[in-house]
Formats: sequence, C-alpha cells, structure tokens
Amino acid sequence: MSVWKTLLKIAIHAPSPHNVQPWRVRILSESQADLLLEKRRTLPKEDHTGSFIILTMGLFIEALTILAANRSLALSYELYQEPSRFTPEHIAKAEDELLPFAKLTLVPKDTNSISTALAQDARAPFDETLFFTRRTSRISLLPKAIPPTDVEALSNLAHNWGQAYSQVTSPELIEQILEHNIDALFHDLNSPKYHDEIVEWFRFTDRQSQRERDGLDYRCMNSSRTSFWLAARVPQLMQLPIARPWLKKIYRKQLGLVPTIGMLAGPFWDPASAFETGRFLMHFWLELAKRNLYLHPYGNLVTNKAAAEWCREAIGISDIWLIFKIGFSDEPPESYRRSIEEVLVD
Repeated sequence: MSVWKTLLKIAIHAPSPHNVQPWRVRILSESQADLLLEKRRTLPKEDHTGSFIILTMGLFIEALTILAANRSLALSYELYQEPSRFTPEHIAKAEDELLPFAKLTLVPKDTNSISTALAQDARAPFDETLFFTRRTSRISLLPKAIPPTDVEALSNLAHNWGQAYSQVTSPELIEQILEHNIDALFHDLNSPKYHDEIVEWFRFTDRQSQRERDGLDYRCMNSSRTSFWLAARVPQLMQLPIARPWLKKIYRKQLGLVPTIGMLAGPFWDPASAFETGRFLMHFWLELAKRNLYLHPYGNLVTNKAAAEWCREAIGISDIWLIFKIGFSDEPPESYRRSIEEVLVD
C-alpha cells in the first residue's frame, strides 16, 4: 500500500459537517497528490459563506499533516486558488464536479527542500488511534465535570491558534441555550431550502447507511426512526400549536444530560480564516479524544441569524463560530466512512 493510502486509511475518519466527506484525492506519485473538493458534497443552502466547507478542507489537510508527522514525514500544501474561490457562489459556477483545492507534497521531516512555514509545525503530537476514538456524541453526557486541567489545556490550545475556548456550566443558562437551539432547528427545518439540503443527507435505515457510508445515520443521531422520519417528511408538525410542545420535549430528551456547553470564538467567517480555523479544529478535536471527552455541535445556534444574535447577547461573547455540548459519555455509535477506493480519483 502506498504511503498516501496508508495516510488516507486513517484520515477519512476526520469529521465533516453532516458527515458529507467532501474530500477526494488523486495520487500523482509517492510524494505528491492533489486534494479535490467534491461539489455535490458542499452545503450552500446552510453554509451561506462557505466557511464550514472551507474549514473542513483545512481540517482534512491537517489530519494528513499529523498522520504524516507520525511517520517522520512533513506534508506541505499549496492551494490552487484562494479560499475565497470556494464560497457557494463560486462553487455554483464551476462546471466540473471535482474542484482542485490543493497540491500536497510529502518529504522526509529532516529535509531542507521546503520552507519552514509550510512544514509541520511543532505542536503536541497525537497518536493515530485518536482518529478512531474521536466521535461526535449525541447521547446523554455523564454527570461529571470537566477537570480544570483539561479546561486549561483546551483554552491554551485555542489561544495558541488565535482562538478562544469558553464554557457555560450554569444549568439555567444551559437550558436556555438548548431551548434556542431547538427553536432554531425547528425553524430551519421548515425553511424549504435548508430542509431539502439537510434531508438529502438523512440515513433512515441500516441498509441505507451501510450503502451510502456518509450522512446523518439515525443511530448516531440518538433518534428513533419514527422521530427522524417525521422531522424529515412532516416538519410542519414542529410549527403546530399542539404538536410543537410535544416534539420539543422529545427532542430535548434526545439531547440528554448536558452539564457543560463549550464555545469556540475567533476569526472564522472570512474564507482565509476558515481554512486556518479548520486546521486548529482538527487539533482541538483530537485533544478532546486524548482526554476521553466528546462533543456534539449545535450548528443551528451559529447559522440561524436570530439564534446567533441571542447567543451573543446572552453569553456575552462575540465571534462564536461553534457551540457544543462537551463532556464524558459512554461510547457513542460510530458513523460510517466512504472507502479509500471511493475517495481516490484516477
């Protein structure tokens, strides 16, 4: 197996919005490969600025960088275009389904043939097993506080990347945040463009999940098939005076115990910042895995304008780009990933 396939075997377990896995790779030689963005795996109706899909590509490059470093290799990258060329309006105009994103190059770490700025920088290494233990946990968290040493480590990591990590532990404020998350989700699911885009990624059965190996598997959503199907097919129920309170209770129960909500804030919403933020997020998520911590992002709290404004005022933090429950839990279900063969391009 080539070194690229060895790296990809693990890197494909990196996270992506809705588990869309937008990356494709064309191996050019033992030392070079092209990273491509698959157009149909972007989310233009939800990700209006393209920031999250650009973040995902930066995250994937950083995953490969970390994995290469564990094999005494340095990975450098050269973007084919500025990140601003991968916003929804630019992607929509692209004629090809696969968009060249970056040229990747592997060299021995002790080489002087690449610039220091592009080489793997000196940050804490991560064992590759963390890529398999790292997961989103939508199941109930355990009633256990995050140790202060872990909070300090996460805060320092964020600071080193020009970001800020904060937490909310007040039960009252947490419940308010969760209620606004549910309201934002119900609102967005009744917005036709958002609804049609996200439902395309719903996987309702084991057979469908195993066939597609991407998207939002009902097992991982901590949802019954019935409630998952209703959210997709009859979202109008969420707006009816009688059904809405009942459905909100069901969804709140699915969220389980939430003793802590975490937030990441900093440069993100312009394309160049989104790419660098993606690199940071890979480190942050692996650091969580190293400490046996899980998170579950509440994306609607940052993409829904009304919810985002409420969070900014209620929490008192600007430039929040990710809000999530965070803590310890039992091992959550594992989402499927596409095979290396499906990721590779001839």
